[in-house]
Formats: sequence, structure tokens, C-alpha cells
Amino acid sequence: MTPSSQPLLTDLPSYTVRVSSRAKCVRLALSVEDGLEVVVPSNYDRLKIPEIVHQKRDWIARNQRKLDEREAFFRSQAPHELPDYINLRSLGEEWQIEYCETATKLGSISIREDKEQLRLVLDGNIADIESCKALLKRWLMQKAEKHLFSWLRKVSIRTNLPYRTTAVRGQKTLWGSCSRDRNISLNYKLLFLEANVVEYVLLHELCHTVHMNHSAKFWKLVGKIEPNYKALDKSLNQAWQIVPAWLDF
Repeated sequence: MTPSSQPLLTDLPSYTVRVSSRAKCVRLALSVEDGLEVVVPSNYDRLKIPEIVHQKRDWIARNQRKLDEREAFFRSQAPHELPDYINLRSLGEEWQIEYCETATKLGSISIREDKEQLRLVLDGNIADIESCKALLKRWLMQKAEKHLFSWLRKVSIRTNLPYRTTAVRGQKTLWGSCSRDRNISLNYKLLFLEANVVEYVLLHELCHTVHMNHSAKFWKLVGKIEPNYKALDKSLNQAWQIVPAWLDF
């Protein structure tokens, strides 16, 4: 990332610039980790960037408030403590978690599944909270790969919207994304959402295989398949409050 320099306007928020060979146009991204980032195509005239940022001030301020609200919410939820359970609403499963302190070589930690009781048991150096969290996140990633991949495939077949490949990631601000090559990435945290909202996200990304933007044509396609998409999209905007705070810290 290259820090912005010599802005033409004096009331601009701070930002960084990232050059992307894959970018076709200028894009603004806002996150807790990176702040405001301006993504530009190769050989783009950087003298134009300050004016673009100036024009997007309302969008930046609005989304910064959302980020601040989300950050404050997570910090109020005791994010540094280990969870006692994991509620996977999309699958209708609530897993109880037990932590067993046992002596192991190199202070390692293992995880066991009791599928009949929907119980996870972590054995080993459970005083290492960050390692316990990392192990639980890996378990969630594996669950997401197993269930979201097959779920996406079913929605793809039903809607006749093919894609190339899919991957599970842990994005901070995206539930999913679709590249120009029709490769779809899904956030493993979708497991915590209600099933109808997850299905809407899958449909949303599949519609991006036809329209890569949020144009009127895109929303017309979404609405043709899911007439209730506006209500689902509104629910999705608040769905981050369902995701356990310990996953984001």
C-alpha cells in the first residue's frame, strides 16, 4: 500500500492507494484493519483520486459509522473469552463445548467431535486461549466447506447459474464475493445465519456470474428468482450481530 500524498482537497479523510492489475475501475474499500483503501487499475492517473474520495465523503462517513458501531458491539460481547457453545443456525445445530486440561507434548491442543450429543471436546493446553480459538475456527472452516459447497451447488443447479470454483474464507466485511472468472468465495461465518438468509447470499453471488455489478439488471435477476430479496438483504445488513464476537478478535 502506498500512502496518499499531496491531496488536492483539504477536507479529505486519510486513505491508502493500492494498485491492482485486476481492477477495471476505481474502487473504495473500508475496513477496521486497513482503514480507507482506494483500489485503482494499473497506470491510473493518481491526481484524480482526491476528487473521487471527495465525492464519496457521504458514503465513507456512513460506512465508517457502521464499522464503529460493529466494533463497539463486538467489544461489549466479551470477545476475549472462550465460547461455551457454537450455534450454527443455518444447519439447525447447537454444539456444546468442553475444555479438558491435559498434559501433552509441546502444549498441543486437539479437538474431538461427539456427533450424537453435538459436543466438541478440546483436550490439551486449554490455557492457551488463542490456540483454542484457532482450532475452533479451523473446525468451522471445515464445516463450512462441507455444507456451503454442496448448498451452493444445489442452488446453482436449481437456478441454472453455473460457476467455476468455490472457496471458503474468513472475510471481515464480506459474506461472499464472485470474481470475473465466476469463482465464488463464501464466508464461513454464514453458518451462524438463518438458512433463508444464507440461501439469499448464495443466490446473490450466483447472480454476479451474470452481472458483476449491482445494476438494475442485476437486481432484476435476483428479484426474478427471489421476490423477497429486499427483506432478506435488510436482514443481512444486521446479521453481523449474530456472529460470535470471539471470531473477530
